[in-house]
Amino acid sequence: MSVALRDALGWTGSFTGTGLCLCIGAYQGIQQFELILELQGFAVHVATRSAAPTVTVFTVLATLSGVLLVREIHQRRDPDARVFDGPTVAAIVPVYRDGDVVATSVRSLLESNYANLEVVIVGEPGDEPTLETARELAEHPDVRLLRNDRPGSKARAINDAVSRIDADFLCAFDADERVDPDFVPAAMHALLEEDRDVFQARRVPRANGPVETLAYCERLLFHASYKLIEPFGFTYCRSSSAVFTREAFESVGGLDDLLTEDIDFAHKCFRRGLDVRQSRHITNEMEAPHTVADLWGQRKRWRIGHIQVFRKALSGGFEPSGVRGLASTVRLATSLFASVFMVALVAKVAVLAYYGFTGFALLPLVPVCVMIPPILYHDYQAGHVRRLSPTVALSPLIYPGFGLVTIHCTFEYFLSWDGTWYRVEKTGA
Repeated sequence: MSVALRDALGWTGSFTGTGLCLCIGAYQGIQQFELILELQGFAVHVATRSAAPTVTVFTVLATLSGVLLVREIHQRRDPDARVFDGPTVAAIVPVYRDGDVVATSVRSLLESNYANLEVVIVGEPGDEPTLETARELAEHPDVRLLRNDRPGSKARAINDAVSRIDADFLCAFDADERVDPDFVPAAMHALLEEDRDVFQARRVPRANGPVETLAYCERLLFHASYKLIEPFGFTYCRSSSAVFTREAFESVGGLDDLLTEDIDFAHKCFRRGLDVRQSRHITNEMEAPHTVADLWGQRKRWRIGHIQVFRKALSGGFEPSGVRGLASTVRLATSLFASVFMVALVAKVAVLAYYGFTGFALLPLVPVCVMIPPILYHDYQAGHVRRLSPTVALSPLIYPGFGLVTIHCTFEYFLSWDGTWYRVEKTGA
């Protein structure tokens, strides 16, 4: 089958799948919903379209998760919950074609309030422009450069570095990250004093333009969605802005060479029962996509990677299984299906608007209005938001937008994906 034909099939499937979701949502939404309540001898008969309770439930859950996120981000830091000196911590920064941005991460790490921190840049063979910049940075006594002996991906670079350094406490960062000076001290307090296995901070795109602001708002909505599952014991940890013990890293077999090695890593940690601490009132920054094409391409990569991890779970690629394994697989499935549900939700909102239930139709705006302004203000005060763009008003479209990405990526993964992945241009902005 030719590439052009596969692409055509992928897009045809995407449009068909999207249309089907909208039709299902509309059909379900127009159904009559009746509820009879008997209160002290009186019967109250409520009749409406079934779209109304669906939209209401979504609004309540999304608003609750948003309130929990706002509360956590506005939480004051405990000045005693930091360790400023102790065992060596190796900060691993894998780089590839990152010569223009690697100094961002390295210099911010050198400003860390943790005394015994070593920065390890892991470069890819043949990437001379990046290696040249890394050599200059490695002139600092606390920075060294390693050439990746297992070239080909971020996961391989981190695994290679871990196998070649002696530190028992490790952290990983992308080349474009700006790291909070208190991130490592807070992480080491969690690992040493609280006996945690992994520590994860919040990471947000730098909001300094229209597309960048949209990417920033998207991260807030997804951080909020995680709040609903954390009470059940599942805490996301990534392969960036994360600190972990060597024992924890080796117990899960390191990182697997997948598109989204971080999602895979989070599920391996959960299956092993590792103790993960998420601290969203400590925030690191990353560079955001600067164009719509980059935003779309990066989200496609992430979603295809998520599908790849889900397929791994279904095919028995994870160990161990058991109850935690089942919960991990269900979590992967619900994440994918929930995003597709957002497309159907658009049709339900349209149904409510058509039948004159304007109040119900506007309900999905509530969680966005409750969550984004207070966090936006907090992050503006902290310097994470440089320039507010009117695109913040497009935040409600993020919900169905990621559903569209999921539908498209599902068809692309099975029909036309050739294993390549999209690389976002980084400028250091």
